Amino acid sequence: MKTTAITPLVAAFVSCAANALFAEDVIADEAAESTPAEHKLLSFNAFADIETAYVCRGHVWDTRPYSAQYAALEVDLEKFGIIEPSVWTQSAMSNKGTSSHMSHYAYAEADYLLRYYYDIDIAEGWRLRNGVGRQWATIPGYVGGHSLCEWQALQALTTPWITPYWRVRMIHHPINETFWYVGVKHSFEIIDKLTFTIDFSGELGDRRHYQNIYGPKPGGRNYRGGLTDLMLVGRLDYAIMEHVGIFAFVGQFCLVSDDARDGVKRMHVQEASRELTFGGVGVSVEF
Repeated sequence: MKTTAITPLVAAFVSCAANALFAEDVIADEAAESTPAEHKLLSFNAFADIETAYVCRGHVWDTRPYSAQYAALEVDLEKFGIIEPSVWTQSAMSNKGTSSHMSHYAYAEADYLLRYYYDIDIAEGWRLRNGVGRQWATIPGYVGGHSLCEWQALQALTTPWITPYWRVRMIHHPINETFWYVGVKHSFEIIDKLTFTIDFSGELGDRRHYQNIYGPKPGGRNYRGGLTDLMLVGRLDYAIMEHVGIFAFVGQFCLVSDDARDGVKRMHVQEASRELTFGGVGVSVEF
């Protein structure tokens, strides 16, 4: 990898969420942004899956299959809001087909997130979720990896038809950048116990984000920042029993920023891509 891509390596694995391309960020946020059917003091949800690629913060970092695990404990304080600690981990399943700096060891990344939510019931079928969070990303399995810290804020408006949402990630250590996710999704039941969710989103970054991912722009020019990519994801969930379900998803990732597309071309690493079709399958539990 070129010298200009070393800084991107440090920045690469601040998770998500929310989607990665339905990678960690999108799948994990499905639980975080959903509206609970009933009030319970404590609830637990988790999943384990296999995904075809790791896409995060508007960039394809790894095109090897990997396994991901997620677990969250939700403490419902009713009128005082919801507190949710969670952890997400990922491990590449092969040491082939990627650049030498990428690890193939178990638990190459582990992200710890503490979020607070406050829901506002606007009308029947309408709920606004407001959230803030603090995340720590550790990267024990990557050469030159460092622990990264960020603040998050999010809102999701559940309606009888669609759920628009946004989330901002403000990374402040050891790098500085701001990154946004903005999208809309809708779920509907196909048959009994089988649900389909369609999720369309865009990712946006500031100038510092582009600098961290792609290195200095040729000629000493400045990045513009703005919309980085668009993603379309379809997901099927099937409840095989009361507390256990299985799911599968497929999505399309596409860089739309000229700066991002040119930056990928300059990186000269085999896993970087301007467009990518990705997918995964897994099992989930909820109590």
